[in-house]
Amino acid sequence: MYAALSAFVLHGFRRAWSYKVNFASRYLTVGVSVLFYLVLDRLFQRAGVDSIEGGTYFAFLLVGGSFLRYLDEGLRAFAENLHEEMVMGTIEPLLATATPNRLALLGPSAWLLIDGALLVFFQLVVGVAFGADLSRANWLSAIVVILFGLLAMACWGILSAAFTIVFKRTDPINWLVSAIAYVFSGVFFPVSVLPPALQVVSYLLPFTYTLRGLRAALLRGATLAEVAPDVLALLVFAAVLLPLALWALRKAIAHLKRTGELAHY
Repeated sequence: MYAALSAFVLHGFRRAWSYKVNFASRYLTVGVSVLFYLVLDRLFQRAGVDSIEGGTYFAFLLVGGSFLRYLDEGLRAFAENLHEEMVMGTIEPLLATATPNRLALLGPSAWLLIDGALLVFFQLVVGVAFGADLSRANWLSAIVVILFGLLAMACWGILSAAFTIVFKRTDPINWLVSAIAYVFSGVFFPVSVLPPALQVVSYLLPFTYTLRGLRAALLRGATLAEVAPDVLALLVFAAVLLPLALWALRKAIAHLKRTGELAHY
């Protein structure tokens, strides 16, 4: 299984690297995003805002923007990559091999998840180069929050992949989820500035807890005990969403085997 997963990652990297201009432009976009955050920070400083959630507004935006970039990459990775592989006709012969069905359908997205992590790391490095203060960061706490946040996010990705298998289209729900996260998960401003009625929506999203825990760990150096409530919330989301996602994927695979519609895509 690990050999097959490694092969998927290598295949994804080679295909991405073959489009070198596109590959490089994505990293250039990250640099431009950081400059945008820096300009916004200067505007907020002129308005008298010096600190948000334990750090500068620039650092606040940097963490939020990095999270949002990975959210966009992670949510769309499964569905969009699966859709592309279906169009290219590479999924059907793969399903005819001894590769487990779930790995055959989700494995091609492995590189995109790694690529998203590299983009986030690059964005943080560029941000630090431009003056973002992450000197107090507790990286152990940040890694724990990230791992549980990825688990909750992967559930959305698997549900999206199941939708793609059945309907042969990328999942429109992902776009809605991303748009909601922009507003309600505290990407560009603290959740506390929302009206109380709208804050309820924020706390029904796993992304809110991931971002809050990340900022606490990276900006304030929060310990594992201090981020434990956010990690516990993410565990609850995963406990609910993961069985649902795996059930949906199992049903989608059964539908695929019963109808053979992939061959007529």
